[in-house]
Amino acid sequence: MSSDTVRFSMLEQFGIRPIINGVGYATRVSGSCPHPDVIAAMSAASAQYFEIDDLLTAASALIARCTGTEGGIVTCGAGAALTLAAAACLAGSRPDIIDQLPDVSGCPRDEIIYPSPGPFDYDHAIRLSGAKLKLIDYRAIDALQQIEQAITSKTAAVGFVWLRVDEKPDLTTLAELAHRHGLPLIVDAACALPPIENLSSFSRCGADLVAYSGGKHLGGPQASGILCGRTDLIRSAWLQMVDMDVREGTWSLQHWIAAGWLSRPPRHGIGRSMKVSKESIVGVMAALQRYSIRDHVAEYASWQAAIDRIYKGIGDLPELRITRLASGLNGQRYPNLQIESGSEPNGLRVRDLLLTLRNRPQRIVLAEDERSPDRAFLNSQCLQSGNDEEIISAIHQAVFSHRERIAQ
Repeated sequence: MSSDTVRFSMLEQFGIRPIINGVGYATRVSGSCPHPDVIAAMSAASAQYFEIDDLLTAASALIARCTGTEGGIVTCGAGAALTLAAAACLAGSRPDIIDQLPDVSGCPRDEIIYPSPGPFDYDHAIRLSGAKLKLIDYRAIDALQQIEQAITSKTAAVGFVWLRVDEKPDLTTLAELAHRHGLPLIVDAACALPPIENLSSFSRCGADLVAYSGGKHLGGPQASGILCGRTDLIRSAWLQMVDMDVREGTWSLQHWIAAGWLSRPPRHGIGRSMKVSKESIVGVMAALQRYSIRDHVAEYASWQAAIDRIYKGIGDLPELRITRLASGLNGQRYPNLQIESGSEPNGLRVRDLLLTLRNRPQRIVLAEDERSPDRAFLNSQCLQSGNDEEIISAIHQAVFSHRERIAQ
């Protein structure tokens, strides 16, 4: 019996059925499907034993090459990367502070300036470190002035969240402001890929720590992330994540003590519950190696072709309003369909369509618009062979059933 047969037999045993993913790389629909080369690397790692610090050392060198930063670590998701980034800015190389986080009572700097939460607010990951947030509206005309006025002797870092291609304020200017006050700049770039240029653009703009998702367009294991940036801050984040059941004289990172960077090994840090597996470290490394040689132009063309086929199949249904778009709502370049409720009296409500698609034997999940129940989006990045025909057929069936209900 093949491994594929065994795997699918187990899924069937528990009644687990795959979905058709029209959302994209979201966590709730399990991120990406890693390339077979990535799976093979993870499988090879799973059959051997390693010291995790050896894997992280190799990963750091690769991350540095791929991002143009001084180094990095693999984390269990971009959220963990943000928590570890904040913890690194709070604790630095001080084992006593590392030992007590998220208790910041003895921390000389315990505040982080951060953008006010918006529709996709992941500030909880920063607060988990124990940091106290000073929230600023980064899209305000005078945001830079507000940020500078908020800096005090208690400020440990400045944060920035990338959600849009026109994100405010200008990142280079913000980095200059932070550095003028001797503060590191943390960038949440979890959803910034594609384009591939964003893998290095934030550090070029002056960011000291950048968090990426490993399980989205990068193509690594789903619950993985990357934190990259300044050597001293990466070391601090590294320390707060790994297993610290060690003896100082034989510790695998003893050279950090010998070099005078650290006085002693800390105890288990705040990131211990965020530990990353050997499979994830190696999987992210394999995905990073592939990322620069992938044919991104061909990928985009395949996404566009799927959108064109689906639009051709459903674009003229009067019960819905279908619009082809060349980019997402945040301006990120990828083709998608905007699906809106049709006009009364015969229009089909998007909310009803979403529920109908979810109730099929093979569920179809679309990206919902949080601002309106009458709008959804169909993204093609994660569609697999034959999914486009299934989507066309399912939407036609939903419209046919709607027509029957109206006729009764």
